[in-house]
Amino acid sequence: MLRADMEGEPAQTELMEIILRESDRLNSIISDFLSYARPRSIIRSRTDVGNLLRETFTLMRHSPEVTDHQKLEEQLPDEPLLAEVDAEQLRQVFWNLTRNALQAMPAAGTLRAEIARTSNGRLRITFSDTGCGMSPEQVERLFEPFSSTTGGSGLGLSIVYQIIRDHGGTINARSREGQGTTIMIELPGENGVESGA
Repeated sequence: MLRADMEGEPAQTELMEIILRESDRLNSIISDFLSYARPRSIIRSRTDVGNLLRETFTLMRHSPEVTDHQKLEEQLPDEPLLAEVDAEQLRQVFWNLTRNALQAMPAAGTLRAEIARTSNGRLRITFSDTGCGMSPEQVERLFEPFSSTTGGSGLGLSIVYQIIRDHGGTINARSREGQGTTIMIELPGENGVESGA
């Protein structure tokens, strides 16, 4: 509404754009802080994890955050990748990891995400970017709260870690400066346990 009132006044319009952008940034920081400080309980349902990733990438491709020089590619098998997960929380994991990867390759690059079922029935989700990478010290502190590598609040990856841990999964990162980063997640399979367990 405020933006509509400013039409025709370039200086005022530019100022309003800055105010709205900063308002969105502050809202994001507060939301991250609340998600980390007071995580909601998990509501599991039988979910196609591949479909969640596909939806996240589709939304992100249409976001103003993505430039023409940034590519998002997903590699998914034809069959559904079912697991007992909280779909909303897993969607947040995918969103946070995607945004981090894009921020790590601001000029250009490719983010590839792959989901596959392991031999013991778990789901392995891999995010690999061609961004600036991280030092060993940054990798070691990656999932600690307030430890930002991209200039954000430093809570996004802590929230990701918390969600994956609460689902009984694991998350690991590999990175080299100038060569990109790979984040690997493993989640229990469709029945919440590995096959043969």
